[in-house]
Amino acid sequence: MKLLITRPVVVTGDGGTRSFVPGLTVEVDAATADQILAQQAGIAAEPVANAEAPATPRRRKSADAET
Repeated sequence: MKLLITRPVVVTGDGGTRSFVPGLTVEVDAATADQILAQQAGIAAEPVANAEAPATPRRRKSADAET
């Protein structure tokens, strides 16, 4: 899972200890992602597959039709 780190965080696990700084985008396994999200130190960097998308396409404005 890709996360955008929003606060400094130190994570320990099977791979050892890792620290991340704000502004860093990282791809981590599910267990590490859960730790970072639990500490409120990061947010998902990729959109969720089931994100609410409009069911119908946007209607074009008349100005768009002329160009």
